[in-house]
Amino acid sequence: MGMPFKLSLGQFYGIDSIVEFFIIIVSLIISYYSHKIYKVIKENNYQFFSWAFLSIAVAFLFKIISNLTILHTIKIEKANFIITFLYEYEWIDILNFISFIMYKVLFIAGFLFLFLIITKTKKKEGILLFVYFSLITILFSVYFNFIFHLTLVIIMSYLVMHFYMNYKTLKTRNSFFVFFAFLVILISEFSFVFIGLHPLFYLLGEVLLLVAFITLLLNQIKLQSQKRK
Repeated sequence: MGMPFKLSLGQFYGIDSIVEFFIIIVSLIISYYSHKIYKVIKENNYQFFSWAFLSIAVAFLFKIISNLTILHTIKIEKANFIITFLYEYEWIDILNFISFIMYKVLFIAGFLFLFLIITKTKKKEGILLFVYFSLITILFSVYFNFIFHLTLVIIMSYLVMHFYMNYKTLKTRNSFFVFFAFLVILISEFSFVFIGLHPLFYLLGEVLLLVAFITLLLNQIKLQSQKRK
């Protein structure tokens, strides 16, 4: 009788988890550069931007954990046949559920940070209202996952409009790249909404998210070099 373990990370043979790992790395670097820019120019928005992407990085760490499955394979060899049982540990289901909820909480918190910065919402009542609706979204998304991404589509639509107007006003490369990055994030969230139609929408959404974050990172590096000059 054999008792090997089988470890699996995510769908698509783990490709999605590899993409998520790179999203974590890029998000952490964006957070780091935003913090460095804040140290130079002392503008609070960059500090909040740093916290937002730190929250997103930790969110995807939980996302990778939520994809974890450990299957305990038991093979029983008897006479001329082999019986194979695949047993998934019960605690893995609990870990996956808690990790997935933490991913949603921290991911939506990251973009909520950005939304509150852009809308300049400082009153406690306004902040609590947004937090309340975010928690309701997460609660309902336990049963209807598309609601989570639909809420993010609404948040991202506002952010895209803001950064588009900002680009139209400033007409700079930096403002264009920020607008472009958030537009790609919006498209990625649209992809996640349609996961139910085909699993490839899930992978497409994550790849687009990584592209958007890399764009933001390159823009942050360029911006920091400009601030030094």
